[in-house]
Amino acid sequence: MTQEFVSTPARRRLTAVRSLRQLEPFHRANAIDDISLYWLPVSEFPIKFRQREWVLKFITRLDEELKQEKQTSENFLLLKYTRTDLNERFVNTMFDYRPMTGMLLAPNQQLPAVPTSMEIKKLTENHSSDGLLNLDHLVPEYCAWFAGEQQPQQRQDFFGAGGMLMLWIDAGQEPAGPKIELPRVLATHPAMKGTDFAAMIRKGARLQHPFLAKSREIFAAHLPDGPAKKHSMFVLPRFNSSHFLDASPDDRQRWFEIFSAYCIESEQDRGILLAFRDPNFDERMVALLEEIKKDGDEYPL
Repeated sequence: MTQEFVSTPARRRLTAVRSLRQLEPFHRANAIDDISLYWLPVSEFPIKFRQREWVLKFITRLDEELKQEKQTSENFLLLKYTRTDLNERFVNTMFDYRPMTGMLLAPNQQLPAVPTSMEIKKLTENHSSDGLLNLDHLVPEYCAWFAGEQQPQQRQDFFGAGGMLMLWIDAGQEPAGPKIELPRVLATHPAMKGTDFAAMIRKGARLQHPFLAKSREIFAAHLPDGPAKKHSMFVLPRFNSSHFLDASPDDRQRWFEIFSAYCIESEQDRGILLAFRDPNFDERMVALLEEIKKDGDEYPL
């Protein structure tokens, strides 16, 4: 991380705490003390192989740590990244990971306005040399929630391109699925071979998880009533460092009603943002980093 980068307005407060060098390679946001906010620099996006492998190992350790508090991880992928090299992998894993679509908004971000006829005319006249139109600014940002299980494998498949978001929420809140005993003729039918009925029932239960409705209540409260607000399965925040640093303590407390930890690949911050509801997470971070160092893994800068 260059000094020029540290001193930019969005990053000026998110610098390393000299008395807490044990947190390296993470940098602690020292300006806020009601949550724990960390930043991990990366060389570029997509993240280089060795940095990516180190981060995945750290997240695995973190996931194990938070499970002790009955927190479970949920993975999300910005859908625009499925138009990259991830497309084939996304399509090939849909049956296992069961992606469900919702919105992703920055705090207080409004939905794009419906374009006027004149704006549409300009768009069609100013297309790129290959004849394609970029309409991204006309639609909200959407992301896929992997409603299926296999969270570690999901991270292995999609983390590192720049578009992954991870939350840790209270485990076991979704209602138990109904106990359905399938008729033998159906369960043994050749057409049903390989079908995991139990997983399908669990998925149906997960779609009733209270965090989905709670996310709309908190992160879509500022939106006008309409189909996008009413019918989105969930609405999640796309935070960068300035959102955390510039928010009021009350706002941050409200955000963390849904999740206990938040992790996002932030191209705007040129790194990984990691935030915890617990304002005193430093010691646990140090312990996690020491475990990784004992394995001989150093973060490649």
